[in-house]
Amino acid sequence: MGLTLELAEFAASLRPEDVPAAVRRKVVLHTLDQLGAELAGSTQPWNAVVREYALAESPDGPSTVVSAERSLRPEWAALANATAGHGFEIDDYHAAALSHPGCVAVPAVLAVAEELGTSGTDAVLALALGFEVIVRIGLAVQPSMIYDRGFHETCAEGVFGAAAAVGKLRGLDRDTLGSALGIAGSHASGTTEYSQTGSEVKRLHAGIGAMGGIRGVSLAMRGFEGPRTILEGKRGFLQAFADTTRPEAIVDGLGQRWDLLDAAIKPYFCCGLIHAPIDALRALIDEEGLTADDVEEIVVGADHLSLVHVGKLGPRPHDMTAAQFSMEFSLGMALAGGGNDFGAYLAAQQDGFANEHVRQVAERVRLELDQEADTAFPKSFLARVRVRRRSGGWIERKAYATGSPDAPMSEEAVRLKFHSIAARVIGVERAAQVDAAVHALLDGGPTRAVTEPLRFAPGEGMDS
Repeated sequence: MGLTLELAEFAASLRPEDVPAAVRRKVVLHTLDQLGAELAGSTQPWNAVVREYALAESPDGPSTVVSAERSLRPEWAALANATAGHGFEIDDYHAAALSHPGCVAVPAVLAVAEELGTSGTDAVLALALGFEVIVRIGLAVQPSMIYDRGFHETCAEGVFGAAAAVGKLRGLDRDTLGSALGIAGSHASGTTEYSQTGSEVKRLHAGIGAMGGIRGVSLAMRGFEGPRTILEGKRGFLQAFADTTRPEAIVDGLGQRWDLLDAAIKPYFCCGLIHAPIDALRALIDEEGLTADDVEEIVVGADHLSLVHVGKLGPRPHDMTAAQFSMEFSLGMALAGGGNDFGAYLAAQQDGFANEHVRQVAERVRLELDQEADTAFPKSFLARVRVRRRSGGWIERKAYATGSPDAPMSEEAVRLKFHSIAARVIGVERAAQVDAAVHALLDGGPTRAVTEPLRFAPGEGMDS
């Protein structure tokens, strides 16, 4: 067997008892976090466009659309929900794999699980599989895929995890699942040009990945064939999407080592590459009493990808994507704009990203390559921040990104994050219902109990 069929064999044969308890708990916590991200994203106009498109194109179906009354066919619900889940820069990530597993795997699995009436036990199994496949595909092609070729990981990697997870829910055998992966590979797409110019399209990449994975399975079930060498083939994914690859990362230790355990959860509403600099700056604020008025210059020492991915948009963003991918602007917000949480970015958007206090700090930020940070990358997101004070002298801190394995968030902190977002959108009571239902999946609870509180008429229960 080649890589594709070996991966399909693992997926087809995986049983609930094969998944360690720590993996199940990790996946459930990330599922809750992703649902918070979907709720946050559902409030934003660019994600509403995709939701309205899905509602217009799909007939009624069994699958919940977050922040909508109608339920749709699984493909379309997954398109809307995944776009929302990736649509406000608060979804999870895996540093070494440079991937965003939750925003593709969770919407795809829940959409199909609702159609099938899947138990929590089987849903958690599929989620674990989807997360692991996405992470392992990323480990095989990153950082070359994004740095050398400019492809965006969310769809390019995510579509394979969505196909594996949904294929598992539908009980596909090895060969049919291999074909589904082959079809899914034709949906692998998305570039990172948005990181150079801004624009909303990167939000859509999660929706394309989730939708493409479901579609690949649906077609394979009906006998449509995809190449069962899509990963390793001469014209397959690995050679097409990266200059440097590690094919063995896809299958080595499958079932014995779960790489998803190193996935990270974000505390801040911006690109994960900016989190370590924010943490270092926050340490200077807390420990040195640093204020915006005392800043002459901020020098951020970062890895080589950060210089390209979050260092090109400059201190004066024109839209939300640019704001969330601007190192300068996000650090300006951390020091002078009320922080980097949900409310802070909403307030920045209302001001047209033109707050003068934030801009004055942002324009004093410059990036440089830091050898220690670059050596740690991509396994760890590390940054060094040096500040030259107007009052004289330099102060410096380095930090790992909060929420990553180097500086993990507690389960309590993740749940508090979810409630702070969800209560604002659907109210305290429904937020508690979602939290309880997600954790009940571990005991076989119904998936429909997770999604039902997420459904509501536009404007209902929203604190705008």
